[in-house]
Amino acid sequence: MPKVFFPNQYMSLLSIKYIGHKIRPPQATFRVEPSMNKFEIKEYLTKIYGLKVQKIMTQNFLGRRKRLMGKRLVVGYARPDFKKAIVTFERGSNVYDPPPDEDIA
Repeated sequence: MPKVFFPNQYMSLLSIKYIGHKIRPPQATFRVEPSMNKFEIKEYLTKIYGLKVQKIMTQNFLGRRKRLMGKRLVVGYARPDFKKAIVTFERGSNVYDPPPDEDIA
């Protein structure tokens, strides 16, 4: 029985483009942890979901920094850093399979 690595890192889907396009292959944008690299993202999508990945582009973003000014105290805080991964799949891949329409009777 083959072993499958299930990472304890999150990947959340942000958007999907070019589904059913005649020329361009489908693309999906994910929000991933900053520690994930391109190889881990590709393994995650191929091993768990069986998708054929053609190309991966990543972008790192710093979390938004803010300061709250009080009368006696200045409090600074930051949102967590994150990374976006833009994944291009091979043409003809079934990236998004919408649920069937249910008839309400």
